[in-house]
Amino acid sequence: MTQNWCLVKFSQPAEARMAIRRLLQAGIQPDAMEVMTSQPIHGEPFIPDMKPTKLRTWALGGAAVGLVGGFSLATLTALNYPLVKGGMPVVAPWTVGLITYETTMLGAVLATLVGMLVELRLPNFKNLPYDPSVVDGGVVLAVACPEGQRSSVEGAVGAAGATRVNWV
Repeated sequence: MTQNWCLVKFSQPAEARMAIRRLLQAGIQPDAMEVMTSQPIHGEPFIPDMKPTKLRTWALGGAAVGLVGGFSLATLTALNYPLVKGGMPVVAPWTVGLITYETTMLGAVLATLVGMLVELRLPNFKNLPYDPSVVDGGVVLAVACPEGQRSSVEGAVGAAGATRVNWV
């Protein structure tokens, strides 16, 4: 069964949200829909989130790796090069603490960046169709649907107030 893309243009974001609700009720999966706008639209999300974000876990994991790595780096370096530092112990708590703190923050920031890219599924290598009329304003909804659901998709988006429907 072939899969076609339906590009639907709406003049208002509320119409696009209503169409998405109708498509979800018709059995179209949220992963099969993509919303395109020329500018950010705040408020209720277009496609409901299926799972909560795990960005906190990414940050905590990166911080833990950075903490262990920084502590190990500072401690093992001080033990491998035992320099006399004016009466201070070979493994000085202030030095180890500073390096541990910095590597903890570095690990948290880098892991958050990687986690954000993973959660947003960036870069997106899917070959999504693009409608040039998205720059004219309004909202364009791209729906991937099998050939058998074409009439239900057209009915759902037509009832929601679509201004144009193209199949590619």
